Amino acid sequence: MDDAERAGAVGELPPPPLVPPSPNAPLSARYMHMRAWEGIWPKAVCQAVLDEFPDTAFSDATVQTRQGDTLIDPGTRRTKHIFIEPAHWTGALVSHLAHQANLIWRFDLTGLGTLSILRYDEVGSHFTWHVDVLAYDQASYPGLSELSPARPLERKLSVTVNLSDGDDYEGGDLEFVSGSGQLVQQPELRTQGSTVIFPSTLGHRVTPLTRGVRYALVGWMVGPPLR
Repeated sequence: MDDAERAGAVGELPPPPLVPPSPNAPLSARYMHMRAWEGIWPKAVCQAVLDEFPDTAFSDATVQTRQGDTLIDPGTRRTKHIFIEPAHWTGALVSHLAHQANLIWRFDLTGLGTLSILRYDEVGSHFTWHVDVLAYDQASYPGLSELSPARPLERKLSVTVNLSDGDDYEGGDLEFVSGSGQLVQQPELRTQGSTVIFPSTLGHRVTPLTRGVRYALVGWMVGPPLR
């Protein structure tokens, strides 16, 4: 009995033949690693953000363990931060661009969960390779979690806005790693006001700062867990 007869004997069709993909076939848009806009925030807007938050308001940034605890770990992350209410006017700009970018991936988004400003102000300030995803039981998002208590929320999209002029600092570059393990560099993101949005599962880092100060506005769009 050949394969076709054997399949028919149990009421099943034989498997279809494998057809290799065409080398010229376009990739789905969902394979895009990120969506970026160079200098989309005017310099005056970037400065207005910084003017609202004095340097004294910043504190050492933390990392989160698998158990949900937060701790200061300079070997992993050496920077300062301040959290902002997602309802702040900058949150509306972040959310708008995130929804525009999400036309690529079409994630189920509930809203902007967290908003923060980062300050890299010491030589050696950095953030090693990491992803932004937090398990849905590691964080709560006031104003959003209550909307659907039966559907926990997790980070879906990460947003970074460079608030500093690229000439004001050296190092401190945001870099990514592709799914095939290749380093992805985006030097245009050093332009003040540049914004990049990417799935929170994408590995990325901030290289060590060697001169100056770099400020970045970061936010995370959250939604129900992927399924």
